[in-house]
Amino acid sequence: MEKLPGRVVERARGLWLTTADLIPQGVKVHSVGVRLFYLQGWGLKPASLGLSFLAGRIKRNRVEVDLDELERLLLGHAVERPEAPEGYVAIVYRGDVIGCGKVREGKLSAEISKTRRQELLAALTWERGRER
Repeated sequence: MEKLPGRVVERARGLWLTTADLIPQGVKVHSVGVRLFYLQGWGLKPASLGLSFLAGRIKRNRVEVDLDELERLLLGHAVERPEAPEGYVAIVYRGDVIGCGKVREGKLSAEISKTRRQELLAALTWERGRER
């Protein structure tokens, strides 16, 4: 396994990658680095920003999508992916990790925050113009 640049700390219902030497106790800190995972009652859920940060290290559970599929996912629709592994995956567009997805019964859906989806949808307008 490849060593991560920093250390992983548990804080605010998540696992974070940080390079901070000291995280003061009792002081409200919004974030301590890059969130890698959310701690859920049933296990870990990958964070989209963490997946993007670790993109080059992610070798498995990657699902490549085209522009139309990416738009459908960002609009909240599922995309057929019967060959994809069940569970959490990294959604990849043109080699770049876009965020977290989940495959259930051969259908891929985006597990990306609404705010981030809106930002990505706005960027798709530019991307569509570039493809023409």
